Formats: sequence, structure tokens, C-alpha cells
Amino acid sequence: MSEPRLQPVATPDPQAVFAIGNLVAVVRRLADDLEETARLLHHGDNLTVAERRLLLQLRQGGPQAIPQLARKREATRQYIQQTLAPLVARGLVAWQDNPRHRRSRLAVLTEEGAGMTRRVMQREGELVRCLAAGTDLKRITATVETLKELDDQLRAANRPPLPPAPAPPAGPSSSSSGS
Repeated sequence: MSEPRLQPVATPDPQAVFAIGNLVAVVRRLADDLEETARLLHHGDNLTVAERRLLLQLRQGGPQAIPQLARKREATRQYIQQTLAPLVARGLVAWQDNPRHRRSRLAVLTEEGAGMTRRVMQREGELVRCLAAGTDLKRITATVETLKELDDQLRAANRPPLPPAPAPPAGPSSSSSGS
């Protein structure tokens, strides 16, 4: 893996550098807190955070093959397969033939899996409503816009560089024959 290709355009404001550092620290802590909250919120369901995400992904996207799930999650197919295995064993996800590809089955929510996702979404919806009640909408919107901008910059910096454009084909010789 190579380093991100971010290049400062100008000398940044030291206060902005400090603020971005603080933002990153808060986002990391928030991510940890959200993961712990999800564990506590769904402890009776015996779901890992990764399993919960896959169930919700199947609910939103319908039946999907492992490569599709992996692309959307930006994960390896092996990771998705390992995460699906306990869900299949518990009867939350089943395999279905894929009419488009004989060897790549589709993962599909079972009735029990659909019920589980409804319960998960209901609990999380209640939590989000409680959080929203104590936060100003304008500040939330501004924060989301800022985080999207930073994410876009990081994603662009982490993309492999584009190969150079090919040289245009050489045209006919422009030498002229003297009269």
C-alpha cells in the first residue's frame, strides 16, 4: 500500500491543521463509541458489527453475490464469505442460485434475517432520534458537509495515479517538396 498523494496547495493555517487533527481524533473516538454502542444495543441478538452491516446491506440491496457485497463494502471476498458463514448457520441468510452466474450463488435474507434487521433498525432508529433531539440541525448539516469534503479528498489521494495519456499518433509528414 502506498502513501496518500495529498499535496498542500498553499501553506495551511496552523489553526486549521490543529483543528483537522482534533477532528480526526474525535471521529476515531466516535467510531469506537458507535461500535461499542452497537454491541450494547444488539447484545441479545449475538451479532457482530460486521454481521449487522451485511444483514443491512442485504436488506437494502436484495440478493447479492459475494463479489458484489465485497465491492460495496470495499472488503475481500474471503472476508465477506467468513462473515456470512455464521449468518447462514444461524438461518439469517440463505444461498440462492444465481441466474446470471452458475458458480456465484446469491446471499439472501431469510424471514428470520429480515425480522432481525427490522429489530436492529428499530433500535438504532430510536437511538438516532434521541441523539437528534439534543443536536442543532444546522451544526449537524455543516459537520456532514465537512466530513464529506475530507472523505472526498482522502479517497482521491488514495486512488492510484492515472497512467499518462498516450501520445497522439504521428500524422503525415509535413515536409514539402520544393517547386
